[in-house]
Amino acid sequence: MAMPPVLSVVGCGKCGKTTLVERLVAELTRRGWSVGTLKHDVHGFQMDHEGKDTWRHRQAGARAVCIIGPGQIGLVRSVDADRFSAADAIALLGPVDIVITEGFKRERFAKIEIFSSARNEGRLLCGDDPSLLAVAGDLPVETDRPRFDWNDIPAIADFVEQRLLRR
Repeated sequence: MAMPPVLSVVGCGKCGKTTLVERLVAELTRRGWSVGTLKHDVHGFQMDHEGKDTWRHRQAGARAVCIIGPGQIGLVRSVDADRFSAADAIALLGPVDIVITEGFKRERFAKIEIFSSARNEGRLLCGDDPSLLAVAGDLPVETDRPRFDWNDIPAIADFVEQRLLRR
């Protein structure tokens, strides 16, 4: 199975990445696209809850735990951090039309950078990255890339469709 197109929403901390991802996923889904997401978390995370069955399975030594319920599955699997890539995680998402990641600014995925004049220091994090497709935000930044107001989700979705989905 070929990897679907990937769009990374990148930017500094607390600049609105999650909000943009959420709104873009909703708009693309409304337009009929199937969307998978992948979140980068440098701090680590915990999906299981202490005392729950899957947590107990992991505590007993299970390397992978999968839970299945009506219409959904959840998988927690131990991986070697040096060998498991974003592409490996994308393959686990199954067949989707597009994957939108939050973070992964060092990957060579197509990117939209969120720019917030309140959070950035007057420059883009990925301004020199050839995979940077566009900038979304409050837009006081100079760039030769297309710029979008971060509230203009239909225009951003149009751009994503044109650049990544309708080839």
